[in-house]
Amino acid sequence: MKMGQGMNRELLLEQNLKAWEIRYPGSRYKIEDRYKEWKNKKEKGISVDAMQALDGNIILKVTKDGKQRYLGGKRNCKAPIETWADAQGSLERTTLYFIGGIGNPYYIEQLLQKRIEGQKLNIIIYEPSEEIFFTAMEAFDLTGILKEQSDCIIVIEGLSGVSINNVIERMITVERFDGVKTFLLPNYYRIFPDEMMEYAKAIRKQCDSCASAINTRVRFSAVYAQNMFANAHFLLDGYKTRQLAEVIPRDIPAIVVAAGPSLDKNIDELKRAKGRSFIIAVDTAIKPLLKRGIMPDMFAIVDGKKPLELIQYEDAEKIPLLTSITAANSVLSYHKGMKFFFNEGDGYINEIYALNGKSFESVACGGSVATIAFSLAFMIGIDTVILVGQDLALTGNKTHADGTFHEHMGEVDTSRYRTVPGNVEEKVPIRGDFWMYLNWYNDYIKSCKEYRKAFRVINATEGGARIENTEIMSLRKAIDNECVKEVDIASCLQKLTPVLNSEEREKSLQYLHDTPQRYHEMAEDAVNINTQYQKLKKICTSRNINVKSYENTLKKIKKFTKKLENNRLYYEPVKESLALANYVVQSEQHEEKDSLKEEGKEIARQGIIYTDMVRQCAELFEEYTKETVGKAE
Repeated sequence: MKMGQGMNRELLLEQNLKAWEIRYPGSRYKIEDRYKEWKNKKEKGISVDAMQALDGNIILKVTKDGKQRYLGGKRNCKAPIETWADAQGSLERTTLYFIGGIGNPYYIEQLLQKRIEGQKLNIIIYEPSEEIFFTAMEAFDLTGILKEQSDCIIVIEGLSGVSINNVIERMITVERFDGVKTFLLPNYYRIFPDEMMEYAKAIRKQCDSCASAINTRVRFSAVYAQNMFANAHFLLDGYKTRQLAEVIPRDIPAIVVAAGPSLDKNIDELKRAKGRSFIIAVDTAIKPLLKRGIMPDMFAIVDGKKPLELIQYEDAEKIPLLTSITAANSVLSYHKGMKFFFNEGDGYINEIYALNGKSFESVACGGSVATIAFSLAFMIGIDTVILVGQDLALTGNKTHADGTFHEHMGEVDTSRYRTVPGNVEEKVPIRGDFWMYLNWYNDYIKSCKEYRKAFRVINATEGGARIENTEIMSLRKAIDNECVKEVDIASCLQKLTPVLNSEEREKSLQYLHDTPQRYHEMAEDAVNINTQYQKLKKICTSRNINVKSYENTLKKIKKFTKKLENNRLYYEPVKESLALANYVVQSEQHEEKDSLKEEGKEIARQGIIYTDMVRQCAELFEEYTKETVGKAE
């Protein structure tokens, strides 16, 4: 990449375009057309010039708003980069490098040089400026980065046909988020502060989402399947959320009542909204509401570990319930009213509807019971949603309203919490989980309003964090303005009948009764796979490895494992219950070993551990389902 190589701009550009076409077939002409437009532009957002550093390497100089900044050292361009690359340590296949900018490709070259021969890295490069991209295409030999089967994904703002956010969401998964590394090229954060901030925030947001997912899976792994099997029989006489769209009027507001600290300010106002809106309360808001004589039209619970005491109050068991099949069984058993379920993606549960040719719709989740209640209101077609008690922050240094977990909620030390703009206060402290819910609201409401232009969200929380695309209003004013039509929600709901008729119910009941036998068969399959892993271990501990036996054993393992995993209706609950073990195995399986023998030993070690846990879990499920779905009536 030195000027001394003698390549002029036209030759470098042609060489890079050819490499680009190989890497991204069919895209060369689009790049060339945009390049010509760029060349002919009289006014460009920034000025980019290639120049030679004192060590002979090419660097780019960027001029923006009268300020000149260099994307590499003017004296010694490569030495600092080599030091940086050495500091990266060993590079694993699971590492995801997110690089901000392509204006100094030496950084990427150094990473590629550090990989072990035959190892594939994952480098995602985001360039926010077509001026820098086109200048780089003229100034540097990028073929090593662009070559076919390259480790690099390059996203150029406005040119690549895909958004960087989509790439981030696709690349950062639960199994790989802990291997993410982010590096912004020198001076990019000064030249493009907004773009680089959004880039870093998108990466952080997806990592947080993955961390939340694995933490949730691990937290609920012990109760997930237990609740699902114990609650499955409720579906036989239950309802689904989509039915609400048939009977709830769309010209009344939905009021989603959460239990944030600000609920204490305006809870009594909700008495005036009863009979003039569709009031959906989250589980923690039930007691505060009922104690003030306010009966919500529906309440929601999705937490698998929510204590029954949280909702135990006179008449609470009769209120229609929006719930998940994996919610706390103690609550669902206590509850005697109409139960409305939504599709959570559980194959075992979905089969109950599929057997009878029934659809089963989902609800956008967002991670909390309040976000699910909000999604429900949008899904059934209501155009105005009023948020109450949705602080998403520690207003007054409290997590919840009084009367939720305790009669009087104590204050929390928030001195080290991050702060966000508030509805009433300039800044309010926010917890990590609230931060994720806030971001979800910001994105989801924006999408809802784009999809349905008439959709409105009124934030009548009177405290807490500011949610984008909402109208801030007092609850009193919101009720005066929006709750103008009388409605009897209870009468509306009585028009509905359970999803399954008597014949469909009987077919689904038989499906539930067959479950214990299916887990008995799964336990036997796990034993067979474990035996093959034991054989693989023996092959790999011998002095001279028998490659043919090694390969044949792996084929048998693959065959038996495919059989096990194809029985996904019953395997999914096992996999979820072994969430932590499954996460560890999936994370470690990308690590490379130095020899076939060592690789085989590691495959065998992980396989023996995991299949033994699958066997134990299947045996436990066999016994548990005998006492739950096996006895359903």
